[in-house]
Amino acid sequence: MTTLRERALRLLARREYTRHGLALRLKQEVAACADLDALLDQLERQGYLSDQRAAEALLRKHAERYGVLRLRQDFQQQGVPAALAASLLEEARAYELKAGLAVWTRKFGQFPETAADRARQMRYLVNRGFSRSTIAAVLGGDGEEDGE
Repeated sequence: MTTLRERALRLLARREYTRHGLALRLKQEVAACADLDALLDQLERQGYLSDQRAAEALLRKHAERYGVLRLRQDFQQQGVPAALAASLLEEARAYELKAGLAVWTRKFGQFPETAADRARQMRYLVNRGFSRSTIAAVLGGDGEEDGE
C-alpha cells in the first residue's frame, strides 16, 4: 500500500483530483478496492485530497473559456459532488456573460453580417457551453462594452 500511496501523492503533487478522479487513476494498479478506499480516506483526513479544492481548480482553469453548461459537464465527469458543483456553478453564472463576451471577442471581434455568420458564431459559443441567454446577449450587443 505504500507504493500505491506514493503513486497517489505523485499524482496529487501535479494537480488537484477529486476522490472519484484519483480512484479511477489508481484502480489500474490496485488489486483490492478496500485498500484503495482506505488510502483515499486517509488522504482526505490528511488534507491531501479534497473535492472542494479540485472543483475550484477546475473552475479557475475553465471559467474564462467555457460556459456554465460545459462546466457542469466537466464537474460530472470529474465526479464532483452535486451540492458542491451546484454552488460553484452559481458563482460561475455571475460572470458567464463577461466570459462569453471575452471568448467571442477573441475569436470573432465583430458582429455577424449575415445569418450564416450569426449561426456560426452561435454554434461556436454553444459548443463552449454558454447558455442561450448569454449567447443572445453577446450577439445582440447587450454585453458589448462601450468606451464612452
